[in-house]
Amino acid sequence: MNRHDLLTVLAATGTVAAGVAVAYMASNESHAAVQTSPAVRAVSPAPALPSTTGASLVVDAANAFLTTFSEKQKTVAQIDLTSSNAGRWSNFPAGVVPRNGVYFRDLNSDQTAAALKVARLALSSEGFSRFQETRATDDYFAKHDTGPGGPGGRRGGGPGGPPPGGFGGPGGPPPGGFGGPGGGPGGMTNLFGHGNYIIAFLGKPSKTTPWLLQLGGHHIAFNIYYKGEAGSATPYFVGVQPITWKDASGKTHTPLAPMHDAMHDLVNSLTQDQLAQARLSASFSDVYVGPGRDGQFPEREGAPVSELSDASKKLVKQAIAAWTGDTAQGAEYRKLYYAELNQTKVAYSGATALSDEGDYVRIDGPHVWIEFACQASDHYHTIWRDRVTDYGAEFSF
Repeated sequence: MNRHDLLTVLAATGTVAAGVAVAYMASNESHAAVQTSPAVRAVSPAPALPSTTGASLVVDAANAFLTTFSEKQKTVAQIDLTSSNAGRWSNFPAGVVPRNGVYFRDLNSDQTAAALKVARLALSSEGFSRFQETRATDDYFAKHDTGPGGPGGRRGGGPGGPPPGGFGGPGGPPPGGFGGPGGGPGGMTNLFGHGNYIIAFLGKPSKTTPWLLQLGGHHIAFNIYYKGEAGSATPYFVGVQPITWKDASGKTHTPLAPMHDAMHDLVNSLTQDQLAQARLSASFSDVYVGPGRDGQFPEREGAPVSELSDASKKLVKQAIAAWTGDTAQGAEYRKLYYAELNQTKVAYSGATALSDEGDYVRIDGPHVWIEFACQASDHYHTIWRDRVTDYGAEFSF
């Protein structure tokens, strides 16, 4: 079901307030009506995965975190490693599209500290900072969005702690708990805010057998796969709304500035001939290979990086680093992607200002796939995927 149909159904049943549905349908209407058919991934031996620094430390921290739960709660935090479970992430709020795992709103202070330790070890310092900044931005949005009832009215969900009932996960909540649309006090009050982000373990955290760590919520989705000391860090979705804001101390926050600026500078470094070659015929107000579209990569289009100036090639590398730098495997990914630059293309749609709805840039190579989409002037969506090793190449799509 597409976003429009989903929100229409939820609004009709009273699960989502009509105003919320209208706002989201307006801001997320797809303009990518025309696109070439997805490429089919060929059957081949399992690809090599990047080495993952500190993987054993992540396993130890994950298992320590799980010991803080009852056996019943563990069945929510840790679920089976399957393709359907792995693909259960979204760029919609968790109150609209439920996630795997446990919500931060349901954790006590010790459990929160243990969960954040897992995140800190699994991500680079930049990635952990982006995770926290994205959650803080959701708090700001919850507080300042002007729905019915004034700021934060229809879209509450910032700090507040867990209500009675506890956890909720795949298949809906236990009696009195969270887990899906309508959960929590006041029905759909928990759309936005740092507490509506999750941590989940697909498979048992292990130093030998495969498992997947998910960290996510409305505007972020890390899918970090481990198999011994190797692993992968994609798909990685990150978005932001608003794109800039000030906290109570007056500090300015711009969570996606490195990503936006890298893509903006790249597309504006192209010559007129290169821009003509890079321009896509389709238009986009969201990422194309987003949630629910695993493996659905189109054929490569755009201007070949091999024909760009040295300055533009440097900007391609800078853009790739903006996403890969959030992960513990970033150096390994960059080594691979930079070696494939001559087989990589840059494409765009909309305006090169990269400042309003429909402005869109992508980098597409044998492995690397990065998209930056402006949903509106104050709302960005981005995704980094690997054409070959999403979810550690554990599944076929």
